Amino acid sequence: MIKFFRKIRQKMLIENKFSKYLIYAIGEIILVVIGILIALAINNWKENQKLRNQEITYLNNLRDDLETQINMLDIYIDYENIIIDHSNDIIEHYELNEGFKNMDSIFPKLNDLTTRWTFSNANTTLLQMLNSNQINIIQNTKLKEELIGFNQQIDLFTRNTNINNTNLVDNLTTGTFISSGGFASYGNSKRMVQKFNDFYPFQNKIINDDDLKKILIQVINEPKNKLEIANKITYRNTISSLQKSGNEAIKDKAVQLLQLLNEEIELHKK
Repeated sequence: MIKFFRKIRQKMLIENKFSKYLIYAIGEIILVVIGILIALAINNWKENQKLRNQEITYLNNLRDDLETQINMLDIYIDYENIIIDHSNDIIEHYELNEGFKNMDSIFPKLNDLTTRWTFSNANTTLLQMLNSNQINIIQNTKLKEELIGFNQQIDLFTRNTNINNTNLVDNLTTGTFISSGGFASYGNSKRMVQKFNDFYPFQNKIINDDDLKKILIQVINEPKNKLEIANKITYRNTISSLQKSGNEAIKDKAVQLLQLLNEEIELHKK
């Protein structure tokens, strides 16, 4: 093709048809420019197609992560319900019996208050996109803003959960419940054991000694101990109620975000 155009130019020059040659040269330049523009357009289309395919992959991964997060949140909420239910049962038992009496069915529930559940961010794809600045691949501005806001919300909640677990559960209440809850004699409740066995199989080691149980009842009903334990039971109830509310708020947001993602994925299929 290049040789063909070269021959035409040479023929025009030989025949001294400069004006025709000039028109032809301009036409050739225009054809070259058009060819370049077409090539650029094709290349841009390919790049855009590549980005859109990558966006679809990200959207699907984000959806999978969110579904995992929602399932995990259901687990967290269920755990907090155990703590809330058991602390309520202990308080009701205390009021009905005017103290810590007839405690065989209650001590396992008291021992459950020594446990706590950490919070994990399952949205690894979103974190990867934010850290690598790939979040801008998402064209839907509202969806992108919602994802960024969700990450900030879940990051704050994760940090608060870890701080609360360490300072308000581990350091403030757990030691008291272990020393006064008869852990060696009763272990955890069946409901709590089942909950943990779904993830981390274990069983309590129990010491069968009736004398220990008698001493335990005496110690837990000493006025000072009774006051401290009663305060910490109600406090532990409050912590779990707050944690449950936080988990539910995160779940509601995750469900809304999942709906937006599903809608965006459907749009890409059309």
